[in-house]
Amino acid sequence: MLEIRFHGRGGQGAVVASELLAQAVFFDGKVAQSFPFFGVERRGAPVTAFTRIDDHPIELRSFIEHPDVVVVLDPGLLRDTPVTGGLKPGGLLLVNSPQAPGAFSLPQGGTLATVDATRIAVGRKVGTATMPVVNTAMLGALARVTGAFTEASLERAIVAFVPSHPEENRAAARDGAESVRMEPVAPSSRPSPPSEEAAPLPFPEGPVASLPSNILHTSSWRTLRPVIDRDRCTRCNFCWEFCPDDAFDFDAEGFPVVKLLYCKGCGICATECPPDAIQMVTEA
Repeated sequence: MLEIRFHGRGGQGAVVASELLAQAVFFDGKVAQSFPFFGVERRGAPVTAFTRIDDHPIELRSFIEHPDVVVVLDPGLLRDTPVTGGLKPGGLLLVNSPQAPGAFSLPQGGTLATVDATRIAVGRKVGTATMPVVNTAMLGALARVTGAFTEASLERAIVAFVPSHPEENRAAARDGAESVRMEPVAPSSRPSPPSEEAAPLPFPEGPVASLPSNILHTSSWRTLRPVIDRDRCTRCNFCWEFCPDDAFDFDAEGFPVVKLLYCKGCGICATECPPDAIQMVTEA
């Protein structure tokens, strides 16, 4: 049995990725099981999804605590979430990142793979510029590096079960498969952000939803951050007015300044800015 755990944020398509993977596996004549875990999250909140693949009926119904493969749709999660917790020694970590696999580490050893799924999604217009949907690009990369399901079956699943822009998603999956980079790594003692313990499940925000964003740490949800072009900015203050997190202040000249501690990268400011003076760029 192959067990895969997806880590992403609301709006990136982690849950749909696990479901599409299961459908592709069915088309290949295998057995699959797919299910998500999330609370009352908003766009940008951490989301976990699971998929099991086998040639025989699957009787397990538990969360996947010791996956063979971990797929990370948002590299920002590596900063503060133990996404590789429980990953089996010799397992695979696939990260959405423009960096080479060598930029990351696995203390327990295994295989590292990276693919710039955000760039692919933006280029193929899958999702929006402020919230690219990276799931199909990640699945294309996953098919190529694991061989657990065929790329043809993935494209068939996309056509059958993705109601919006299926051709663009098929192209994104192909791009992901063609551009993924993979490197085996030996066990290392080099510090790595993820913990070696099993990853805790995301805590639903319901009981604490009234707390301010700096206490909830919603800035850690950010995958894109706003950058202001002062030459285009008219100081209309629309960004401040429409920001749901009070993430804007003003400098001595009256130009808006982003308070990144509060900003979760929702992109509302860029959408509402009349002179298009705000661009959303990938979080470093």
